[in-house]
Amino acid sequence: MSARTKRLKYNITELDHEFHYFIKNMSCRAVMRLPYTYRCRMATQASDCKHIINFFNYFRMMYCSIDIDDKATEVLFMLLFSFICVAFLWLMSFNIGTYFSPVLKIISLKLHMNEYLAGVTFLAFGNCSPEIIANLMPVRADAPIFTITVGNTLAIILLSGGTVCFLRPFRMNGHSTLRDLLFLLLGVEVLRFVMIKEGAVTLGEGIVLFVIYVVYVAINIADLALLRYYIRKLRRELDYLESLTPPPIKEINAKLRKLISWEEQDDIGIKDTTKYRRSRDTGNHFSNMTSSGYFVTPIPERRSEHVDYESNRTALYDSENPKNLQLFTEFLQSLNPVDPEAWQLGGWSNRIYLIARCPLVFVLQLFIPVVDYEKVKHGWSKLLNCTQIVTNPFVVITLVHSGVSSVYKSWHITLDFSVSMWSPCLTVPLAIVIFLHSRTDVPPSYHHLFIILTFFSSMVTLWLAVTELEVLSEIVGIVFNLSESFMAVTFEAVSNATPDIIANYQLALQGYGRMAFAAIIGGPVFAIFQRFWSA
Repeated sequence: MSARTKRLKYNITELDHEFHYFIKNMSCRAVMRLPYTYRCRMATQASDCKHIINFFNYFRMMYCSIDIDDKATEVLFMLLFSFICVAFLWLMSFNIGTYFSPVLKIISLKLHMNEYLAGVTFLAFGNCSPEIIANLMPVRADAPIFTITVGNTLAIILLSGGTVCFLRPFRMNGHSTLRDLLFLLLGVEVLRFVMIKEGAVTLGEGIVLFVIYVVYVAINIADLALLRYYIRKLRRELDYLESLTPPPIKEINAKLRKLISWEEQDDIGIKDTTKYRRSRDTGNHFSNMTSSGYFVTPIPERRSEHVDYESNRTALYDSENPKNLQLFTEFLQSLNPVDPEAWQLGGWSNRIYLIARCPLVFVLQLFIPVVDYEKVKHGWSKLLNCTQIVTNPFVVITLVHSGVSSVYKSWHITLDFSVSMWSPCLTVPLAIVIFLHSRTDVPPSYHHLFIILTFFSSMVTLWLAVTELEVLSEIVGIVFNLSESFMAVTFEAVSNATPDIIANYQLALQGYGRMAFAAIIGGPVFAIFQRFWSA
């Protein structure tokens, strides 16, 4: 071979290498400027497009599998993606209302927290957990995390805070609110200083941020301890004043008002939400809230009555009943995706909605156990719960492992069962033991341990929905040529804040306004510190 031929061959190789490098480093936004015939190849080879995926590779679906070749079809798919976003929003709402919120109340009750402390800790952590996991996904690899964090914080405080204060007015603790707002400002300013000074967060600075958050939580715990100390002290003072002859009525009444106010702040019982649920099922809830006018804040309601959850637990218990009384009837009723009460109370539009959501509800019921102190038997269904002992770890491990491994076949992720396939070796014997030991008419004493399965499966489901919303909003922004910063502070901020808004909204309507408001401030504090100490 001549030198010229070798040189020509060498030049062609260099061109091929340069072209391959160009495609690999091409922005996904640049791919959208190419003719439709080239988008499939470019979208599958550009590294930037490979990051904008989660469980579904939407670019490959659009430009390879379906082969979109005109703008009108592309816009129609954006409309379809909007409906998919609505489905994910519903999934988050149902998950939070049915599984996450009841578990949060039980955990707070068992740990003897008050509403405010539960809000700034468990609810804040639960609301931010899907977002924390989403930050580790490829779609956030090159995302402006600081912009997303600040935009998300503003969305939570303004949208969720305004909604909660309008729907469920309550007396706020001014000192606690001011303290938490100051911690929030401290977190933002510390991050701003670090980003301006160095452009990145070092390990030492991450540790400092972590310590600040620990101090924040410790102060909230100390605040609760002091509140309970002064409640006990005030009760002793009242006992002493009432023993005097004649008793100082004016002073006693003043101290009683203060005691009632403090006891309201220390309240964390399981509240009766029957009125809220029936109003929601009939579709009259919003009209009831705004009966005095759309722009008039409703009068604060009296303290909700607490549920006697121990009576709910043993409502159907009879020692003479067989252990498996109505086993299969109960199983089928528990798997029914249509709520019978909502079906009876709702109109035709509500019934269409109940039918439309059946497939997703049925799938969730197969692996997420219900633990709710408001329900009869706390939601216990012997055969279904024993089945969920097997299905829950299997599904959760499969989803998490598949999401981490990220192996794709065509336009969807390949489910990886290499780890989850071994989970039945442990869960099947455990399910058999619990089945032999438990009864159908009363939950076992260890039923509250099912909240572990409920909590983690709820978090995984929320993570899946949040990440898919993130990917879909990113795709819409790319297709319509919207800037990344604009998307971060608008659509992505709102979509990221949606789980917080839904959880806080539902808790506020159920009478847990203080918990919701605490999470509105505590959630962003946790998110700001966490995202950058783990960066």
